[in-house]
Amino acid sequence: MAKALKNQSLTLRDKRQQEFADIWLKEKHGILNLCPRFGKIYTTINALEKMPDGIRILISYPDVKIKDSWEADFEKRGYNNPNITYTTHLSLKKYVDLKFDVIIIDEIHLLSDAQLDAANELLEDNSCVLGLTGTLSVATEREIEERLDLHVIATYSIDLAIQEGVIVDYEINVIRVPLDDIVEVQYKTKKRTEKKQFDSYAWVIDQLERQNRNTMFLRLSRMRIIQNSLSKLNATKALLKKHKDERILVFCGLTKIADELGIPSYHSKSSEKQIFNDFAEGVGNHLAVVKIGNTGVTYKPLNKVIINYFDSNGENLAQKINRCMAMEYNTPDKKAHIYIISSTEEVEAKWLKKALEFFDKNKIKYI
Repeated sequence: MAKALKNQSLTLRDKRQQEFADIWLKEKHGILNLCPRFGKIYTTINALEKMPDGIRILISYPDVKIKDSWEADFEKRGYNNPNITYTTHLSLKKYVDLKFDVIIIDEIHLLSDAQLDAANELLEDNSCVLGLTGTLSVATEREIEERLDLHVIATYSIDLAIQEGVIVDYEINVIRVPLDDIVEVQYKTKKRTEKKQFDSYAWVIDQLERQNRNTMFLRLSRMRIIQNSLSKLNATKALLKKHKDERILVFCGLTKIADELGIPSYHSKSSEKQIFNDFAEGVGNHLAVVKIGNTGVTYKPLNKVIINYFDSNGENLAQKINRCMAMEYNTPDKKAHIYIISSTEEVEAKWLKKALEFFDKNKIKYI
């Protein structure tokens, strides 16, 4: 039975990848919005294989690790082309005066305002464009259409991918904990609990808003309390202890929190980069990351994720959640288990509601 499901999923995945490649080839200008873990690079290779040999290709991506995925998949598929140029979204501006046969913008939803300007300039003289994404909000789609005149030409949703057995089903458990009101921490000139400091910021923000004054910096400070929350840290530790023998990836908002979980961590300040690569390849049970590993990386095997911190961006949260939704053919009936640690504060509840826009509300439980 398992073997039959495996073959069915592989065959259907291959079929869908070719279908979407053919859709793009008809226009050679547009965005493929294909759910995470579906195989956007293989879909792209299917299209490139039907184009002339040696074409000049520019591939743009948000994170250097995604370049590794492109190179690895090109090697697996035997696609050899010496005329491929790789660039991060940040360096896209360096290529605005050059001509390419194909422009590929991976994770196009992550283009910043300045990067959208660079992409717009690049696309003025380059009409063959493939945008790739798996999490595209309505607002981001509208902005890309307006700024780049680039439209979604095909969509493959998470729900349909689950229905067709291309990615696994999931359940999201939201664990809500009150901010700590016992342990006092030094906040500049005063010692307060995180709850009292959060409430203090909230009161000042409310007063300033009544006066139509800027509250951006205070909002950032309030957000920092949630990122650095002791109660959320303890809830995450308890969950890791409960699942101590299972593979779990933890997404944190601050390096300090990642380092205090008592498990291996990897972030911009880490000196041992092999820890991340080993975990992605299936070595080790637990790993905490910060602003790393939520796009373009496949973890083998993985069906549990803890999200210690999130913001209101649904695209960012969806990418984190989908890290553990790849179909593992030796366990085709598995389900991805996602744990989101949230405070009981109304502001974070609003972030979460907005951030979960891509997911079925019937698969979300509040604990």
